[in-house]
Amino acid sequence: LINAQGEDVVAGIRTPLPILRMEEELPEAYAKFLENVDKLEHYFKDMQDVEFTVEKGKLWMLQCRNGKRTGVAAIRIATELVAEGICTTSE
Repeated sequence: LINAQGEDVVAGIRTPLPILRMEEELPEAYAKFLENVDKLEHYFKDMQDVEFTVEKGKLWMLQCRNGKRTGVAAIRIATELVAEGICTTSE
């Protein structure tokens, strides 16, 4: 959401753009976002749901939590985390 607040999404006033648009509009913040998400996934060894904002070109990570998922998605994500070397099969 460029020039909007998170409450706009919750209220249904605005629809978020695909995250790849951030790469086009705010390339430095997007690169930092990818770096931070990678660190979080390695630390927590799980997919993360993150909230963030960009103000004057600076990325601010607001909060993160383990992402919610279905049983099928949990198996797929766990398989991908092992394949990427983020965790082991025993973890």
